[in-house]
Amino acid sequence: MNYKWLIRRLASVIVAIFATIVISWALLEFSPYSPANYIMQFINPQEFAQKPELYSSLIDYLNTLRPHGNPLISAADYIWNTLHGNLGFSIISNVPVAQLIAVALPWTLFIVVTSLLISFFLGIRIGQKLGYMRGTKTDSISTVSLSILRSVPIYIYAVLLIYILAFTYHIFPTGGAYSVHVTPGFNLPFIASVLYHAFLPIFTLTIVNLVGWILQMRANTIYVLGEDFVNFAEVSGIKKDIIEKKYIGKNAILPLYTSLIIAIGFSFSGSVFVEQTFSYPGVGNLLINSITSNDYPTEMGVFIIIIVAVIVGNLIADLTYSFLDPRAKVGEE
Repeated sequence: MNYKWLIRRLASVIVAIFATIVISWALLEFSPYSPANYIMQFINPQEFAQKPELYSSLIDYLNTLRPHGNPLISAADYIWNTLHGNLGFSIISNVPVAQLIAVALPWTLFIVVTSLLISFFLGIRIGQKLGYMRGTKTDSISTVSLSILRSVPIYIYAVLLIYILAFTYHIFPTGGAYSVHVTPGFNLPFIASVLYHAFLPIFTLTIVNLVGWILQMRANTIYVLGEDFVNFAEVSGIKKDIIEKKYIGKNAILPLYTSLIIAIGFSFSGSVFVEQTFSYPGVGNLLINSITSNDYPTEMGVFIIIIVAVIVGNLIADLTYSFLDPRAKVGEE
């Protein structure tokens, strides 16, 4: 391993995370919007008319939750607290942001990781088969259809699925993570309810991810089929099944490994629309609710988590790829 490259790579990760925290502080500091507008929706306006000092006191209180003051001091304080896991308190619920994220994160990880693994293994299998069928009518129709499906935004799939399968035919629930009639814990009714409520979010994410994996695996398979070692294996009389698995499949799947690790981080952003549509209590739903209520600390806390997930995913992919492909040396320039 090239340790100079490793040091530079880790330094770039630290700089990227630091920049993310600084940007989140700047957005929090200079945003022109106030959560007071959201809170006032739930307060009788006559109270402010009779006692104007209530509004002033509300603004003063909200400003204590935002990093106003000396920019250098407030920025340093915000960065220090964030690096120590203190993301502040939610303006709306007055609960630590880290606690809100800790509750929501497992639900997002569940649907994101499950959908990614399902779509990945199905995608590489289907994509490999399409790669072998290159140039045929089936391949042409499939490729065009998949390209069209890939261009459809994820929220369109989510809306169609919830409308047809939840509201119209009542096959699946319209929202939530589990039924209110079950007791949370390691018991069969709760697990069955969690899987039942998670089916549509997972299915939606799987559809979107599956199309991308199929097209990528098809392209990689076609590329590997043109390599000299494949032609030599065919001329040598090696069985087709062995060539497909050991020569073509393994080499075509290697470039997708990096995409898989990185996709875990990017899937957090994709889950925002899915969780909001299905009222699923994950990080995405938490982000949307914090945006609509101008809950800046929660909004920025989720923003930091999403960006850090992408950065760390890239780092893990870079450091571990060489273990799968001995031809690639970590840090080799």
